[in-house]
Amino acid sequence: MFNLCLRALILLWILAFLVNSLEAQTNENEQSSESSQEILVFRTSPAKESSAEGWFRFQVSAFSPLLVVKVNGFAQMVKEGADWAEYEIPYFLKKGKNLFKIFVLTKTGQHEQEFFVTYEPVEKYKKAPPPLNGVIMIGQTNSDNILSVQEGNSKTSAAKNDLLLSGAYAIEINKEIAVTLSAVLKFDRHQNRSLVGQEVLFRQLGSEYRDKNLLGFEFSTVMGQSVISLKEANPSNPYSAGEFREDIRSLYISAGAKKSWGKKFSVSLKIQLDNQNKVKTDSEDGTLTKTSLGVKSRLGNFNIKGLLDSNSTSFKAPRKDYQSSLLDAGIAYSWTPWVFGVNYQNTNQQYKNVDPATNIALKNKKDVMSLNFKYAFSKSTIWGLDLKQIKQDSNDATKVFTENQTIFQYIWMF
Repeated sequence: MFNLCLRALILLWILAFLVNSLEAQTNENEQSSESSQEILVFRTSPAKESSAEGWFRFQVSAFSPLLVVKVNGFAQMVKEGADWAEYEIPYFLKKGKNLFKIFVLTKTGQHEQEFFVTYEPVEKYKKAPPPLNGVIMIGQTNSDNILSVQEGNSKTSAAKNDLLLSGAYAIEINKEIAVTLSAVLKFDRHQNRSLVGQEVLFRQLGSEYRDKNLLGFEFSTVMGQSVISLKEANPSNPYSAGEFREDIRSLYISAGAKKSWGKKFSVSLKIQLDNQNKVKTDSEDGTLTKTSLGVKSRLGNFNIKGLLDSNSTSFKAPRKDYQSSLLDAGIAYSWTPWVFGVNYQNTNQQYKNVDPATNIALKNKKDVMSLNFKYAFSKSTIWGLDLKQIKQDSNDATKVFTENQTIFQYIWMF
């Protein structure tokens, strides 16, 4: 009987212990759950970003002091005894979703929460160039031999003003093919009005077809008309004095190709045929054939260019026929916003037949050296200064001369 009572007492004690343990475990789980819910984590930065670099911002608050705060496993600074904190974490996002895992530990519990920041970069589209663009250039040329008189004779020093207006309207067929309509107007005005007969008006209209990728080349063909007019200065006819009279009209067609290797080097070839009409006489009516080979190279801040040019004529008057060659070479150094350059140009002209009036076949050789200085106020506004020396030798003594020029320019591009 005693053994049965002892066994019953032990069973009751074991049962009471188990019940107390289960209640304690339940209370502990409830306390842990409650403490986790009492920890609040919320972000203050956007969930979507258009920039890869930025800051992930969030705040943490709890009912007990914070012990540990981690972001993606990296511990953050926690102020002792603080139950609230604000954080800014620098980031560099990858395209798409980026995970930020926040872990918080307090004296009464812990909490973990995940946030995503989506990076969607803004797609950059190349701004299409405006269909209409052009150049306005205003210049003044000061010369110590404005009439190009031969050596030993009295020279005339004078200044003239130049105005150039150029515009082009592009019609894009697709990304590679475009048709451009262009116009050029240029004329000068001598400050010394006794030189009015030396003033020239130049007009040109043209249309260009361009293919940026034809068998790996940039191909272009141009058709147009140019007109050169001279100022009428005959005092015997006061009605026409001061008017521009047409001197030469030309119809021209050209074809060219260009090959580029990146932005460092390019080669171009161009062939042009002019049909010329001399208004006052028929002796210089005929054709001009021009062939040009150009090279451009860029080495750091240096730009190098070279041009070989050949002209040949076939006029009605054989004594007017000539052949000429041109060598043009230059180098420019860019030191933003300045550009400094030096250029050399050599022209050799030889007439094919003897002129009966002088009994010689004329040969002219002209050398032009120039120094260029340009300053860009903006992408569209440029000031320029050129110092130029011109020397011409000839087997005709009346054609030999030397001239020095100083040229000031204002250029506005639109």
